[in-house]
Amino acid sequence: MKRTIDTLPPLDTGRIKKLKGLKDKDIDVSDMPPLTTEQLARLVPAKLLNRSLYKPVKIPVKINYDADVLEWFRSFGKGYQTRINAALREYMMAHHYE
Repeated sequence: MKRTIDTLPPLDTGRIKKLKGLKDKDIDVSDMPPLTTEQLARLVPAKLLNRSLYKPVKIPVKINYDADVLEWFRSFGKGYQTRINAALREYMMAHHYE
């Protein structure tokens, strides 16, 4: 039976446990055509496309910012470190494939 995202049964704890127990060789991929070289080159990790799928590991570091840059981010109130991280991530994403 061909399934679509709309016809899949809900994922309850029993189904999740069963799926986690599957080995790669036991998964039927016969209805999945192989990806072309061009398609593979365009792939982007889901964690970069949809932040809700990604929980980044936070690493504490000591970093020195120019005083005016730090004060500007702090001027928006609580959460300035998160905003700095978001700005760095935006820069990273813009330059990811150069």
